[in-house]
Amino acid sequence: MSVLLLGAGLTASAQGGRCLPSRSDGVEPYQAGEKLGYSISYNWHAVQTDVAKGSLQLEQTQLNGETVYHGKFTAQTAAFFDVFFKIRERFESWFALSGMEPKRFERDTYEGGYYAKNHFVYDRKAGMIHASLDSKSKGPRTAEIPYGDCTYDVTTLLYFVRSLDASKLKTGTVYRISFAIDDKVQMLTVTYKGRETRQVKGIGKVSALKLGISVVAGDIFEGDDSAYIWLTDDDNRLPVFFQVPLKVGAMSGRLTSWSGLRHEFSSVQTSK
Repeated sequence: MSVLLLGAGLTASAQGGRCLPSRSDGVEPYQAGEKLGYSISYNWHAVQTDVAKGSLQLEQTQLNGETVYHGKFTAQTAAFFDVFFKIRERFESWFALSGMEPKRFERDTYEGGYYAKNHFVYDRKAGMIHASLDSKSKGPRTAEIPYGDCTYDVTTLLYFVRSLDASKLKTGTVYRISFAIDDKVQMLTVTYKGRETRQVKGIGKVSALKLGISVVAGDIFEGDDSAYIWLTDDDNRLPVFFQVPLKVGAMSGRLTSWSGLRHEFSSVQTSK
């Protein structure tokens, strides 16, 4: 799993737990035309260096005769850091305007010589993802991946978690989460930590909802419940900051630009 991907890693699972409660009042936190920009940093002791830029944008388009949302997340290292570890990420999802049913997903990842590509077509009736895959480690292949009502993909889950109903969340409650990537469904958990004021460079103090994420241990990530994401405590539910532990140091990302928001960015605290 990509380093940049984990900063976004939230969804729900139909297996062994409950889905995150989503709003049912019809007030969506996003709209077509929304664009968000992020700065991604590497932190080690007192050293904090911005190493990459990311963007998340949403549009409406036609897919097989249906009007759907098209979400796109991209990230890349700055030119200076390309010399040390070049990263290029592209995740795109097509999902229903109502109910967020995923329709199609594409991934194109390059990380320091490693590459991975995904092309998913969702078959809701069969509960199956028809996947065409390619990677440096396994080469071209196809797969049939079972999925449930609460399994999403990398980009769709970003919009799903923004639709959560905070009034139904209880501090400390743990939810099972999952998303499809490559040839499997990845399982994580998310814990609601409550409301918190988060200082964000370039923005100031932001009223936010804090979510803790359990990170699957591996060659890059530590196996602790110490990854966090902060969503603005307003109707936009913008991912305003995230933090992920690495084997050496940590990665963090912060919101740096926004346009086309559906609602007022009202969670920024003004000085009196």
